[in-house]
Amino acid sequence: MSDAAMEIVFDHFHARRRRDLDAIEAGLDPDVVHQGVLPDLVCNGRQAVLERIGDSFAGYDTGVERLELNAAGENVVVGIAGPRFREIPFLHGEIFMVFTVRGGTIARIDDYPTRHAAFLAAEAPAPTPA
Repeated sequence: MSDAAMEIVFDHFHARRRRDLDAIEAGLDPDVVHQGVLPDLVCNGRQAVLERIGDSFAGYDTGVERLELNAAGENVVVGIAGPRFREIPFLHGEIFMVFTVRGGTIARIDDYPTRHAAFLAAEAPAPTPA
C-alpha cells in the first residue's frame, strides 16, 4: 500500500500547489476527518476539509521551504516547513501530518507539532537522514 498511498498524497500536494480544489476533492474520502494540532481544530467531512483548504489559499503564497513525504504502510507522514508555520510559536516553523489512505482516497489527516509525534502516531520508525 505504501506506493499507492504515497502517490495519492503526492497528488494531493500537487493539486494544492495548483490550488485545484476539484482535484483535491477527488482525492478525499466523503467522510474524511482533518484533525488539527489543537483539539478544537477539526474538520469533519469532505466539504469542511475543502473549505479549510480553500481558506488557506487566500492572500498569501504557500511559503513552503521544505516538504518531506515518508511512506508508512497505509499512512504517509508529511513534514512541511515554512514561514506560515513560524507564526505559531509552538510549531517552531514546521508541522507534521499523518495522512491515512484507504480505498484509494485520503480518509484522515492528523496534524502534529513534532516529527517524533507524527511517526509515533503512524506506528512507524522515523527514517534516519542520509
